[in-house]
Amino acid sequence: MAANWEKRSLHSFGSNFRLDICNPQTTTSGNQIYEMYAVTDKEEDVSLIGLGEDGSFHLYNDKTIEIVGGQKASSNGVDILIQGKNGDVCINADRNGRVRIRAKDIVLQADEDVDIVAGRNINLKSGSGRVLISGNTLEKTGLKGNILDPTQEWAYRVYEGTGLPAGSFADLLSSFSGIANLAGDLVKNPNLFAGFVEGAVSNAIASATSFV
Repeated sequence: MAANWEKRSLHSFGSNFRLDICNPQTTTSGNQIYEMYAVTDKEEDVSLIGLGEDGSFHLYNDKTIEIVGGQKASSNGVDILIQGKNGDVCINADRNGRVRIRAKDIVLQADEDVDIVAGRNINLKSGSGRVLISGNTLEKTGLKGNILDPTQEWAYRVYEGTGLPAGSFADLLSSFSGIANLAGDLVKNPNLFAGFVEGAVSNAIASATSFV
């Protein structure tokens, strides 16, 4: 189908701002119903606001986007509302950015599940108050830490049933600091753990793979 250039209306307000209406050139949103284009003089930073033929609205800006509301609103009202009627609401901070939310009180509410997934650490800290966890079923799993029962820790399961000397596991409990002591004992007496290594290795592999 040939492009209909007769519908296009282009209004230029100097070299920094223009309004483009019904541009038939196809973009990711299809043909453009309208697009406002602005560019700065110094660094040529671009700002685009527009509506595509597919009904999608877009707002692009090369630098910071600031949204401020509620300067004269009542203190118990809603100043800024972001709402997705039938789909997801996604907030991404790419590269080295962080997503920061700050308020007097923060409420996360879901009709079903709340999932928190981290590639490294999850830190929960309360100031002068408390941390309360309640639910119908509470479960904990891990390799080590003071919240686990000693029999659930990785070091215990590695050497369970291997016949290690009494007190060996107690040394391992403190962040595995006892490994150095056990290594020293092994140097002094190479036969100390004879017959137990195979069982320890098997237990270590089984314990570690259960968390993968």
